[in-house]
Amino acid sequence: MIATKSIILLVVAALAMYHFALRTNNPHASTSSSCQSAFPNSIMATAWNRCLHWNSNDPDTGNNPSPKKKYGYFLHITDMHVDKNYIQGGTKKSACHRDPKEDRRYKAGRLGAPFEKCDAPVALAQETLDWISREWKDKLDFVIWTGDNARHDWDRKEHRKRNQILELNKLVTDMMTDTFGDLPIIPTLGNNDVYPHNVVVDRDSILEYYHHLWLRWIPSDQRRQFLRGGYFAADIPGLKLRVVSLNTMYFFKKNKAVKNCRKEGPARDHLEWFEKQLQSARNTGMRVIVMGHVPPSPRDYRKTCFKGYLDLAAEYADVIVSHHYGHLNMDHYLLYDTTQSFSLYSQPYTYLDEDDEDEEDEPVFSITRNIAKYVGWLHDLYSSLDVDQDVLENPPPQVKSPLVAIQVSPSVIPKYYPSVRIYQYSVPEEDDHEREAGNGFELMNYTQYYANITHWEMEHPEEPLEYQVEYSTRDDYDLEDLSASSLFKLAKYMVEGGNDLWSAYTRNMFLRSQNDTIPGDLDDDVY
Repeated sequence: MIATKSIILLVVAALAMYHFALRTNNPHASTSSSCQSAFPNSIMATAWNRCLHWNSNDPDTGNNPSPKKKYGYFLHITDMHVDKNYIQGGTKKSACHRDPKEDRRYKAGRLGAPFEKCDAPVALAQETLDWISREWKDKLDFVIWTGDNARHDWDRKEHRKRNQILELNKLVTDMMTDTFGDLPIIPTLGNNDVYPHNVVVDRDSILEYYHHLWLRWIPSDQRRQFLRGGYFAADIPGLKLRVVSLNTMYFFKKNKAVKNCRKEGPARDHLEWFEKQLQSARNTGMRVIVMGHVPPSPRDYRKTCFKGYLDLAAEYADVIVSHHYGHLNMDHYLLYDTTQSFSLYSQPYTYLDEDDEDEEDEPVFSITRNIAKYVGWLHDLYSSLDVDQDVLENPPPQVKSPLVAIQVSPSVIPKYYPSVRIYQYSVPEEDDHEREAGNGFELMNYTQYYANITHWEMEHPEEPLEYQVEYSTRDDYDLEDLSASSLFKLAKYMVEGGNDLWSAYTRNMFLRSQNDTIPGDLDDDVY
């Protein structure tokens, strides 16, 4: 009896210490959220052991013995696609712009129309930013904002115009400014933020507008460059960190007004500027976060631009912390082995593209088209990687990294459900030499938040929107950090078979939106 009471007291004490540590260092973590992914499919002892493992290595708890580190957070928000013409109750055929002529089964909700060919109402963008302001604003150090703020051109009766695109970007910029105040924000252009669609040329007149709109965030020594090409770099105060905001429109195949990256022109100029930024960061001991709208891929980038990007990413892997993109709405990451032939990545593959204006007007077109193909391609991409782990973790001096990891965040527009991502980073607290050497900044974890707006509107129609934790890379994928090495190990583990992690990953890829709008069950039909 005494032994039993002692065990109970020890467990209660451990739970209290664990809960206190989490609340002290990360107010958004909880014992339930940290352990919820382990409990349903395992016995209590296994789940508790795993929680103890996370706790002993969790930087949020402050129990990591050495070296002593300081932790911070930043937000990645992307693809808001705000639409002032959106009306609650509108029909999906009208892109949620007009009321039905008669009462029909489907009506657009107040906060959006998941899975439909509709953009985001202003209310969704505002309530998303309001939630971030309540829960995270005072904990964030900076924001990366990867474009596509304006609505799509889906309504054939109300085509968008240049001035509407600019007005929507001003609206969202004002909302971001009101939300974050003096917090550093690094924006970038999306393919729906320019006119004509997808097209930006050298010294494009539209860049003057965005230069004025984003002037407070573009460093004075970068403004001339922005006016010429729409890209810039910003150093984050208090950190030896530079964020490089690329204009991926110059690499994008759909921008027919620009030549490839080998020929003289804005695309080649952009890559050369990118390399100069990386070299400058190396010379001054800075680390770099790279961000843009369209992620590097053989489908979307011109071949010379895709190869040029990967070459620079590999050459400066000691400088680059991470690569962050949006555009695809799906939550996943791309991995490229730079030692492999580029022809491997040039094999034709297709996937959904919500921006195609010539798509047939059919329901849930972006969900039902090519999902299985894309998930299958991603599985094959991971399976094809054959990198020596020792070389990856301990690369010889002056040797390029063999691996490039591209993180793709899901969108605020409810293509599935609206979502935002919070990253946690670490820097040495006292080791000034390590900080000066530029080796201290690391990405440790991110937490993906999402809002099931369909459920929320039914259950809480009068309450402010609340986002909830979907998963975190530490708790649900057991990742120690977000290095290319860790993401590589996760990818190989997921595709080896014999585990349920790939199924969980694909569920998260579509923000747990599996229902009858998605063809087939990803758990059963796709690997």
